Amino acid sequence: MNTTAAIVSGAIALLALVISIFGAAWLNQRATEKLIDQMAARFEARFEAIEARFAAVEQRLDRIERQLEAIFKPVIPRTP
Repeated sequence: MNTTAAIVSGAIALLALVISIFGAAWLNQRATEKLIDQMAARFEARFEAIEARFAAVEQRLDRIERQLEAIFKPVIPRTP
């Protein structure tokens, strides 16, 4: 085999290897970005659900507080 052909063949193989490594890294980065976006969306949905539950609990506590205020009205003591 000709040495020039071997060098050219080796250079092409090395270039193909480098390009494939960069291509795989790029694809992996895109997949990772998609997973992070999905995780962020799930986190946001859960956070909104928790906020809604807190709002519901706050509303119930306000109602209970109003009921307790109605039951235990402050009474001004009479002076004899």
